[in-house]
Amino acid sequence: MSHLCFPLLGRRSGAMIVAAALLGLTGCGPNLYPVHGKVVWENGADARELARGLVVGEATSGGGGVRGDIEEDGSFTLSTLRPGDGVLPGKYRVAVVEYRPGEPPAPPTMDLVFSKLDTSKLEINVQPKTPEVILKVRRAPPKARR
Repeated sequence: MSHLCFPLLGRRSGAMIVAAALLGLTGCGPNLYPVHGKVVWENGADARELARGLVVGEATSGGGGVRGDIEEDGSFTLSTLRPGDGVLPGKYRVAVVEYRPGEPPAPPTMDLVFSKLDTSKLEINVQPKTPEVILKVRRAPPKARR
C-alpha cells in the first residue's frame, strides 16, 4: 500500500514514513497531567453527601472542559476525554454539581452557588505535579434544605 501513497519512494521507504507518522501521532499530543482531589465542607470534613455528583471545569484561557465523578469519600479524578486521562496544564474555573435524583429534585445539600462556573469562585491550577486539590464548599442554607 505504501507504494500507492508514496509513488516516488520505494516500498520500504514509504512504509517507514507511514510508521514514523503513526508513532508521531501517538506521542506528539499535548501532555495531560493527573489531577486528584477531594470535595470538603467548610469545616474540612469530607463531603460524602455529594457522592455521585460531578466536579466540572473549563480552562480560563478558553480551552476545553474537564470533569470528574465524586466518589463515596468525596474524592474525584479529573479527566478530559476519557476517565483517568488527565488534564491539560493551565488554570481552570470549576464547579461542584450535586446529584439530586427525583422529580422534583431533592432539596440541595450544598449551597447552589458552587454548582455554577460563574459563581463558584473555585479554581485549579494544573501543573506537571499538581498536589491534591481541595475544593471547599458550604452547606445549603437551612430553608433551601427543606
